[in-house]
Amino acid sequence: MQKNAKKTRRIEDICNALRVMHALSTQYQMTAHQSDSFLSNMTNIALSLASASDVKQLENVLRIRLSELHIPGIVLCLSPFMASELGSTSLELLVPEPPDDIAKSLPAKIREPALFPKRFLPKDACLQLTLELLFHNGMYLGYCYLFMGNVNLTLYDNVKELLSQTLYGLYKKEGKTKSHALVITNREALTKNIITIEESTPVRYSKLHARDLTDYLLDHLDEMTDLDKMAAFFGLSKSHLVRRSKELTGYSVQVLHERLKIEQAKDLIRSGKMKMRDIALRLGFSNPNYFSNVFKKETGLSPVAWAERNRRNQ
Repeated sequence: MQKNAKKTRRIEDICNALRVMHALSTQYQMTAHQSDSFLSNMTNIALSLASASDVKQLENVLRIRLSELHIPGIVLCLSPFMASELGSTSLELLVPEPPDDIAKSLPAKIREPALFPKRFLPKDACLQLTLELLFHNGMYLGYCYLFMGNVNLTLYDNVKELLSQTLYGLYKKEGKTKSHALVITNREALTKNIITIEESTPVRYSKLHARDLTDYLLDHLDEMTDLDKMAAFFGLSKSHLVRRSKELTGYSVQVLHERLKIEQAKDLIRSGKMKMRDIALRLGFSNPNYFSNVFKKETGLSPVAWAERNRRNQ
């Protein structure tokens, strides 16, 4: 009897939750059509955003157009390039304008939305913000906090979608795409000096080979090592993947991934087109100091010292 009563209460709770969701959905749809100016306002902001030729122009458009939509402010944090996962971002825009001491520290690096520094926000603003992830065509571009002002809830979704589409076009134009950022033309060279164990190991456990491992890790060179994701990709258990990597390459997956990253970092340093901090972010190191430590462990030199020696030897 007690079990049946618990099941009954559980079913009632689910039904009540569904009623609330239905009511909210109905209210959401009704609110979307209450404002006569909603469609014209969204058309205007869409045209304005589309006219932006770079991020700075986009920021100017947002400063002007958001007030017309009765959105009192925005916090815009952008990724350095498109990525399949949301990583660290740079705080690029604060509206309304912050005090001078805060404005001088912009742009500022932010590790993740949950760690956003409160000093960049007006007092008690956390109760008036909605977090919108900027995501388009399978790629993350950053996120924004929109200050809640307009009661039309669909407005914030529409602004997010328009902003995501605009940023996606700008990122492609500026070459900030994943494919552009990590065009690895020397895949064989990157692995030649790393994989020293001949692939004569009997295939007792699976058909996974060293080339499979390195190809996967090279395709995810701008990401942190994720054993769960990698094991799922190959259809293996995590313990099997770890054991097989050691058998085939002599390294754990983490170490193999890091060594490939450092080999690619050398190429990026040689090009002389990127700052060390940007190279670290490009290669999935959320902390530039950690990148420097890994680089020194692999080469015996810090990235800066290695770059200087490479310049002298050219």
